Amino acid sequence: MLSLMDKQDRLTMEKTGLKLRLVECEKISAINQGLKEEIQEIKKQNNVLKATCQDYESPLRSLQVKVQDGIVDRAEGGLGENKLKEL
Repeated sequence: MLSLMDKQDRLTMEKTGLKLRLVECEKISAINQGLKEEIQEIKKQNNVLKATCQDYESPLRSLQVKVQDGIVDRAEGGLGENKLKEL
């Protein structure tokens, strides 16, 4: 009889420990879910920024070419071929 009561006490303590772990796991699960949603939002924003960046790449390259042409024109000491075409 005493052995059964000891076993019951041990199982009760084990059950209490498991319940505490379950509560902790549920809290962590809720935090993880929140982080997943936050990551998804960041991914959406990142995709928007990537698209915006791509929209600016072509005009930026064009300006870069114009600047380089201007530097070459000045280095040649006059109007270069590209500048003459623009005029």
